[in-house]
Amino acid sequence: MKKKLLALALLSGLSNTVMADTILGVYFGGDVWRSSADGDFSYKSSADSTSFDESDNYRLYARFEHPVPLVPNAAIRLTNVDIEGKNGSDTLELKTIDYTLYYEFLDNDLVSLDAGITLRQLDGDYKEASGDVHSLDAPLPMGYVAAEVGLPFTPLTAFANVTAVGLAGDSYSDAEIGLAFMINPGYVLDWSLKLGYRVQQLDLDDIDDVDADVKIDGAFLGLEGHF
Repeated sequence: MKKKLLALALLSGLSNTVMADTILGVYFGGDVWRSSADGDFSYKSSADSTSFDESDNYRLYARFEHPVPLVPNAAIRLTNVDIEGKNGSDTLELKTIDYTLYYEFLDNDLVSLDAGITLRQLDGDYKEASGDVHSLDAPLPMGYVAAEVGLPFTPLTAFANVTAVGLAGDSYSDAEIGLAFMINPGYVLDWSLKLGYRVQQLDLDDIDDVDADVKIDGAFLGLEGHF
């Protein structure tokens, strides 16, 4: 009798954990992005170009997944970039907030594939050494694709995602690739250590009188939780 009760208790606990993840799965995390920028800017056709020092920037995000058919999953992501030019010259400040709705087209222990749409709120300031500040503020609709592949017999997962748009001569892409190491598999709250490389490419034509052809890239290290 005691063995039966123990077995029922274990099964009950397992089913509660599985049911909680089936009803709503939450992912949250943040990372530090060691990035630099290169490119050309112009304000009202006054061209300027510069190289920037590397700096530590950050990202915070959360994703919410559920099993309800036809209703998309949701994610929000905040990225902050603050990079100073070499020799104390120009400064680039770029903040983005992504609001994403997406569907899971594949979701199993080996492979997952998500796709959807993102509304990116872009808020940037380009400060020249002279003290002039040129602001860029625009909402951008973008496509979103993300994939993960579990590496068999290891706690490692390879991941990649791309957010991109190309409209009327403007393009903006944000891509990353990396590996995630699950620290404590099987717990109610799982933690993963993530290491990867991220590249943003801006090619903007006359948005708020600003033209930009800029690449921001570098390695990142982060921590993600899931329950």
